Amino acid sequence: SDLAYYYIPHVARAVDIKQFMIWQMGYDLESNDKGSISSIEDLLRQIEADIIVRDGTLYGLIFGNMYWQKQSGPRLRALNPMKMGKKTESGREVTEYVYEPEFGKVERFKPDEILELKFNCEPWALFGVGCLRRVLPTIKALLFMEEKLPWIARRRADPLLAIQIGSKEQPVDKDTFDKTKNGIINRKPGEDIFHDGILAIQEVYQSASVGGRQTVEPILAHFTRNLVAGLGVPEPALGFGGTTTMATAEYQERILEAEVRGYQRVLKRTHESNVFPLVRTRSPVKMVWRPLTSEDKEAVSKMLQGEIEHAIVSPEWARQRLGYPEEEIGRAHV
Repeated sequence: SDLAYYYIPHVARAVDIKQFMIWQMGYDLESNDKGSISSIEDLLRQIEADIIVRDGTLYGLIFGNMYWQKQSGPRLRALNPMKMGKKTESGREVTEYVYEPEFGKVERFKPDEILELKFNCEPWALFGVGCLRRVLPTIKALLFMEEKLPWIARRRADPLLAIQIGSKEQPVDKDTFDKTKNGIINRKPGEDIFHDGILAIQEVYQSASVGGRQTVEPILAHFTRNLVAGLGVPEPALGFGGTTTMATAEYQERILEAEVRGYQRVLKRTHESNVFPLVRTRSPVKMVWRPLTSEDKEAVSKMLQGEIEHAIVSPEWARQRLGYPEEEIGRAHV
């Protein structure tokens, strides 16, 4: 998965887009106690969550898992998910994390010493599944074809020929054969060949299609469509898709937004159960993601307007929930 991310532009772009969408609007902290919110904000600054956790999310998407060691301070030390193993009891409960950063060096951690982020985990599995798992066979096929494309292009420009000199009915001697062969080999590019009936020339690779030789574009297009479907990112965002209709692109975008909200739910649960408890607070603190799109924001805004009208929440709280800065209070926009 990591090689696919590092070496295939479309794959890297798709993962980056998901990462950007998860964090682009940010989140708010909610609690019945303002002091508790301040404590969590201080904690997030200390552990540099905007960098450490945010960057780690990218590798969580690629590998399905990401790990951090909880250190005093408090601080978080990022660990390579490809070097992490787990010891279990009764097949499910993790009793120890075993980390091998390099050959011959092993570090062991208790479960409460590790912060784990896990995406797309099957109910019976110990590890998550990266968002690239389902496209790896397609990626391998595309890489193989991309490797052969230069050879195919040369053959299309200068196709492999089977040249028969003479025949059973009209045999030629060795001198005539060698002279004719050398004349064909040494002719200038594009120069016509003249003969007295002793030659029969045909292309080795021929297509039964009406248009002549088979092209590889339809084959590549088939695998590219599979890649787009597996990555779950609209084609225009990946740099191609000129034939994609606006309706199709919008539908793809809605599916992507639903996937991103799923990742946000996992991150919310991880923060509230494993990150926020690193400090003691008087009241529980919740992580609330801001609306992902303008349509989401409009829906939340309408809901909050009704709650303000019935004195359920205050305008100040609603303004914070929607991400408006203090200087926007009472300002009209035309």
